[in-house]
Amino acid sequence: MATLSNHQIKDLFAKARHAQEKGRLDEAEKGYKRLLKSAPQLAEVSFNLAEIYARRGKVAEAAARFEAALKLRPTEPAIWVSYLNMASNHPNPKNFDLLRKRAQPVLGKTPVFAFFEGLAAIRDEKWKDAAAFFRSAIDGGFRQVRVFAEYGAALVSLMQFDLAMEQFDKGLALAPNNETILFRKAGLLQSMGRIDEARAIVQRAIDIAPNVGRHYALYASVTKMKADDPNIPKMKTALKSKRVGDKDIPALGYALAKAMEDCGQFGRVFGYLNQANAALAKAYPYDVPSVKASAARIRDLFERFKDLDGPVSDASPIFVTGAPRSGTTLVEQILASHSMVQGGGELGIVQPKFADLIVTPESEWKDDGLELLTKCAAAADEFEAELKELFPDAPMVTDKSISSYATMGFLAKVMPKARFVVVRRDPRDNALSIYKNQFRDGLHRYANNLEHIAVFLGQFEEMVEFWRVQLPGSFHEIKYEGLIADPEAQSRGLVEAVGLEWEDACLSFYETKREVRTLSATQVRQPMYSSSVGAWKKFERDMEPFLNAYEATKSGDA
Repeated sequence: MATLSNHQIKDLFAKARHAQEKGRLDEAEKGYKRLLKSAPQLAEVSFNLAEIYARRGKVAEAAARFEAALKLRPTEPAIWVSYLNMASNHPNPKNFDLLRKRAQPVLGKTPVFAFFEGLAAIRDEKWKDAAAFFRSAIDGGFRQVRVFAEYGAALVSLMQFDLAMEQFDKGLALAPNNETILFRKAGLLQSMGRIDEARAIVQRAIDIAPNVGRHYALYASVTKMKADDPNIPKMKTALKSKRVGDKDIPALGYALAKAMEDCGQFGRVFGYLNQANAALAKAYPYDVPSVKASAARIRDLFERFKDLDGPVSDASPIFVTGAPRSGTTLVEQILASHSMVQGGGELGIVQPKFADLIVTPESEWKDDGLELLTKCAAAADEFEAELKELFPDAPMVTDKSISSYATMGFLAKVMPKARFVVVRRDPRDNALSIYKNQFRDGLHRYANNLEHIAVFLGQFEEMVEFWRVQLPGSFHEIKYEGLIADPEAQSRGLVEAVGLEWEDACLSFYETKREVRTLSATQVRQPMYSSSVGAWKKFERDMEPFLNAYEATKSGDA
């Protein structure tokens, strides 16, 4: 190939850059590759080529070009910013962490670097730190759409919902058609009970990005669909366009299953559910032996250390626990309608700390149960402090962290003032509801296989029975079906069990204006209904893997 003159290089670069700006990426890529051969010393060529690769999802190729550009211009902020932006979306957080360390000498005191620090804090679920970093970035003048989107998300996790909505609106003022902010705003509106507004906003996101699965999943959760709903064929088209392994397949499958059930096409529901769950089961496998071993370890440790007198905490939350999709959100909403109770939702603050302490290898504790109880009490004290910070004016706070049932004995031992409510549901309906809903990636791994759901529910029942024997009278049990059949009597018993006087507002729970951030956010805005009781019967043949496996758990064969 003939060497290009300086004039030709300048002209070719201008044409490639123009093509890139107009979205003609093939043309731009071809021009930059030609320039690389004649002018490899131009950092701009490698940088622009890297941005094209990043936009196309060619991460390895993009990283190579970013590195080449940095070798030529190691202190150029724009290169670091674009490189970090790509790395922040990479599934391996180590790449992002290493790159931030390398970029810090160049970007460390800039608002944009505060933004990237905020992204790292969000990944680690350090919401307060994340919010502070994003606020710093905005105050420093870095007011891009993504900053407002992420700041809003951090504020939602901090339960500062009005301020979060302000950030989403500021982002939309800059980019009215940004589908990410539209989706997050719709989700927040749903949790606030503003269902019609949520539906309208997520419809805008669908119209802008009709192949994105999460939009349809949210739409399905706020809509009772009819057969002529125009979004149903859009979902089918989007699903057909996805290749095996595409991250949108589960959301589209769940949404279409919901659509088929809404329309009464019950024979088509499980086809979509099986497709969605198979994709997630492959991505997030469930380790049955490990789960059973952890449960056995909890029981063994409690039996060994239950009679020890250790330190206790003054923390006095109301734990509402049970299997996912068992009715815990409904029970919490009833309690949170009381003037003395603030609904905390799935706080996830103290339970993970207890789980980490209790499942530590055997050699860590040996026979020193007092050390374990001391650390658990310290974690409970930290929990109490966080509750006071989150809900400074609340006399009582609920914590609906689902897995609290697993360590309930330890929670009760170090928090003697706490109250516990265990919600139970017909396991067949419970299993169906678990299988029909998409949880946060990797959270409930058993949920994507009917036989694994049977194992989980069997383990749940076994653990509740263990606490029933070990801690008689220490928790209140409520059955979902009983609550639906006799709401007032069951609700009165519930309120009495947590030490409160009855208030009629608890029967009008669906009118409560608190935010609800669970998969049941739409349902608890309605009066109680019985349509979900016995729903499994419509899918009895499809449910056979669960029914057989669950029967085996009861007979001891699983």
